[in-house]
Amino acid sequence: MLAATRKAFTTIPNVASKATYATASQAVQISTAQNGIKVATVEDAGQTAGLSIIVNGGARLENGSNAGVAHFLKNYGFKNNANRTAFRIAREAELSGAVLSSNLTHESIVYSAEFLAADAEHCAELLGDVVSNQKFQDHEFIDVAKQTGAEATNAWSTPEVLAIEAAHQVAFRSGLGNSIFARPSSKVNNAAVKAFAAESFTSGNIALVGSGLDLETVQRLASYIQVPTGQSTTGASKYFGGESRVDQGAGAGHYVLAFEGAAANSSEFAATQVLQYALGGAQQVKFAPASGLLGQTAAKLAEGTQIKAFNFGYSDAGLFGVYITGASTEATSSAVAAAAEQLKAVANGLSAEDFQRAVAQAKFAAAASFATRLDRLETVGTQVSAEENENDGKDNHWNTVFTNPNFSYQAIQSGKYTSASDFAASLDSLSVADVAKVAQQVLKSKATAVAVGDVYNLPYADSISL
Repeated sequence: MLAATRKAFTTIPNVASKATYATASQAVQISTAQNGIKVATVEDAGQTAGLSIIVNGGARLENGSNAGVAHFLKNYGFKNNANRTAFRIAREAELSGAVLSSNLTHESIVYSAEFLAADAEHCAELLGDVVSNQKFQDHEFIDVAKQTGAEATNAWSTPEVLAIEAAHQVAFRSGLGNSIFARPSSKVNNAAVKAFAAESFTSGNIALVGSGLDLETVQRLASYIQVPTGQSTTGASKYFGGESRVDQGAGAGHYVLAFEGAAANSSEFAATQVLQYALGGAQQVKFAPASGLLGQTAAKLAEGTQIKAFNFGYSDAGLFGVYITGASTEATSSAVAAAAEQLKAVANGLSAEDFQRAVAQAKFAAAASFATRLDRLETVGTQVSAEENENDGKDNHWNTVFTNPNFSYQAIQSGKYTSASDFAASLDSLSVADVAKVAQQVLKSKATAVAVGDVYNLPYADSISL
């Protein structure tokens, strides 16, 4: 799951029962199968193909009594089912050269298969069994729990992951505030996972998306998904802000300073993307200093200091901020103060050069969001899942969220799918004043501050000058 912390996707509103949209280089076709499952295809040339089942059952749907259950359900993918044992599934995949995978985000669980195009029927059956025929056996839960515990321990021992997840919890409390990682001490049992699956695996919650397959084929393959009718609902996201302090003793300090951002399908999202890349802080060239205004700021501070901007665009909310780390508590504290000053500075405007650079980097990131087959499958599938949600008046959220500031930008605006090239055009329409305006708007919200390390000496939120 740590490897999947890449990007954020958004929703697609209801436009038609069948329509064709253009991505950066592929055509996307959307329809509905006879069993009511939403389907889509991404045009891809070649001998290989892929399928993904996108389930609206990510961490957002958890409640206080079953925290972490989505992580367990993700790891139940490709285990024993009514038609095959886990060993047989793995063996058949190996013999056909297929690759099976599962992924969890704040708002989706994704089960995927990549394979030779001739094996589409067989791999569709393997995928369909995951949501249609899972056994959820008590003895198998032991292995699922071990895998989940190992992933959780790895995640929570990574300061950046810990800080970003804590920032979500402080910012949104529940819903989007639910972590995608179970706690190592989680009390989730097999019955809870089975109940969560029953809630999530329903026709209105699922989309099947194919790559390198025609639409008629994917519509037919959707027949392998046999689930009850129904659809999950969630409440609208609300941003709160606040502070969290995680004591990890002396040594390197880690800090997140965040604010209310823009939803990925809002008119302000493009400007927040440019703002993120203007601030920068990530290393664009190997062995070279970090890029952007924050990279320049970090270079003037103690060796080992990093300051990176992030921008998480969700279906109905956003989180914008900076992640800061230093080799010592003192170094981190100095970097927090410097980052706050830089945030205030960009609210007064950017230079023409910084603005041009940020727009170019945002364009590249948008185009790169379709770089791999799994990127294309998850991006389109997540959007297609949401198309039907517009029909019932319920507040359903299908945005896929990851904890890395580099994501794709398939924003849905004005009732249409927005491709990477469309998003690039929206970037071209922005001005320096637009970015300054959104920076001012972001900074007006209550800060979300997370300190990890020597919390007795790392700065408190009310001590930061903003």
